Amino acid sequence: MKKYITLAIAALALAACTNLDEHLYSQISKDEFMKHDAVIAQYTSRPYTKLQNWGEEQSYWTLVLQIGNEMAVPKSWDKSWGEERYVELQTHNISTSNKLVGCGWDFCFNGISACNDAIYELGKLEQNETVQRNIAECKILRVYYYFMAVDLWGQVPFSIDKTVTTLPEVKNRQEMCSWMETEIKGCMDLLNDSPSISTYGRVTKDVARFLLAKLYINSEVFTGKARWQEAADICKQIIDSGHFKLTASYGQNFAIQNEGSSEAILAIPYSTVYTSHTFYPFVLTLNSDLLPLFNISAGTWNGTHMGQPDFMARYDENDLRKAETWLFGDIYDLNGQRWTIEDGVDANNKPIVKEYSLIDTPIDESHFRSGLDRMEGARIIKWPYQTDGSLTSYSVDMENDFIIMRYADVVLMYVECLLRQNNAAQAAEVPDFKQIRKRAGLEPIPEAELNLDSFLEERQKEMCLEGWVHNDLVRFGKYLDAWWAKPADKEPGHILLPIPEDKRGANPNLGQNPGY
Repeated sequence: MKKYITLAIAALALAACTNLDEHLYSQISKDEFMKHDAVIAQYTSRPYTKLQNWGEEQSYWTLVLQIGNEMAVPKSWDKSWGEERYVELQTHNISTSNKLVGCGWDFCFNGISACNDAIYELGKLEQNETVQRNIAECKILRVYYYFMAVDLWGQVPFSIDKTVTTLPEVKNRQEMCSWMETEIKGCMDLLNDSPSISTYGRVTKDVARFLLAKLYINSEVFTGKARWQEAADICKQIIDSGHFKLTASYGQNFAIQNEGSSEAILAIPYSTVYTSHTFYPFVLTLNSDLLPLFNISAGTWNGTHMGQPDFMARYDENDLRKAETWLFGDIYDLNGQRWTIEDGVDANNKPIVKEYSLIDTPIDESHFRSGLDRMEGARIIKWPYQTDGSLTSYSVDMENDFIIMRYADVVLMYVECLLRQNNAAQAAEVPDFKQIRKRAGLEPIPEAELNLDSFLEERQKEMCLEGWVHNDLVRFGKYLDAWWAKPADKEPGHILLPIPEDKRGANPNLGQNPGY
C-alpha cells in the first residue's frame, strides 16, 4: 500500500517537471492554486499527519496505557524511568502539572486546531464534490480528537471556527455528545462509501459509523442515558457491509507490513523512510541487551513499558495472543538459540554467562518504585520489530501501521451491546465473536459463562495496548479498582484526568475536574 502511495507522489512530481505548459505556481494566486485536487488533498493531510503523534512516548497513546491495567512503567533495572510523573499515572494520584497528561491534551487539541485550519481554507473554495468530501473528512477527524478528549477530561474548550479570537467556551460531556452526533450524521453522505487503496488511512463512511458506535456505547457514562440498541445497530451495519473481515491470524493486524489487514477501518501509516520520531516502541520497552536480538542498532532508553503482572497472570494458558503481544519467558534468537548475556565476572574474573528469561508474573509490587530486576517484566512485541538493520535510532519509525479503528472492535462492541440488553444467548453465537476466540486458540465462551466480567477479560486480551483501556474500564466500572502497584481509588472523580494547570491558566473558562 505504501508503495502505491509513494509511486503516486512520484508520478505527480514527474508530471510537474515534464509538463512545460503548466503554470509557474509561484506566479499564481493562492485561490487558483487551491483549485487543484492534489493540492486540496495535500492541505487536508495536515489533520491526518497530526494523528502520527499518537505513537510517541509522550502522547495520548502511552498516557492511556499508563493509567490502565494492561501496562506499567516502573523504574528500570538501571534506575531510569523513575520520575514521579510515572508513579502518579500508575497510582492515579495525578497532579495538575503532570507533564504526560499535558502531552495527551496537546495531542487532542493540536489535532483539533489542524482540522479547524484545513476546514477554514477549504471552506473558501468553490464547493465541488472533492472539496466537500475533504471538509467532511476533516470534520470527522475533529470529532475523533474531541471524542478522545471528552473521554479523558469530560469538559473541553470548544472551538470549531478559526476566525473566532475570544477564549473558547467550555462544553460538558452531554453537550459534546449532542454536537458530535449531529456532526457525524451531517457528514455521512459526503464521505467515500467503501474502503480502497486510495482511501487507506483516510476517513470513510465506516470511520464515521465506528465513531458513532463509540459515542452510543459510551452514552450511559457520558450522558446518563443508555443507547445500547443504537450502538448495536451501527455495529451491525458495519458487520453486514462486507467491507471488512477478521484476519486469519491475530498478528496480521500488527505485522511489519500490515497495510493489507482486512480489519483496518482507520490506520495511522508509519514508515522508516517517510515518518520519524513518532512510533518507536522498541525504545520504550526493550532493555539494551535485547536490541541485538532483533538486529537493532539504535540506542535504547532501557524502557520498562511492560505488562502489568496481574494482567499477565489472567491470560488463559492456551491463548495465542499472549505470545503475539508480549515477549516473556525463555528468550531465543532468530536462529532458535537461547539468548545469553554476560552479567559480571566470577571469582576467577571470567564472564558470568546467563540465559535470558523474562519473568512476566509474579513481580514484587515494591519494584515499581525501587526498580525492576534486569529480567523482570514482559516486553511489548505486539508490533513486531523489523530485523533488517533499519532501526538505527529512536528517531526512526517502525514500518508497522497502527490501526486505531479495527473491525474486531466492532464485533466486540456488538456483542457487548447484546449482553447489556440481557441477550447472552445471541451474543454467544455471533459468528465473528466465536472466530475471534478460535484464532486465539480458545473455545467459544458458552452462554452460561458469558457475562460482563468474562466478556471484559476477552475484550482486553483482544484489544490489549490499542488505546481503549481507559474507555473500557470506566464503562465496565473497573477503573477505580486495585491492581499491581495501585491501591483501590476511593475518589469517584478520578475516572477523569485533571485539567492541566497551564491550560486553565490560558483559558479561565476551564474549571478543574472533581477530585483534583
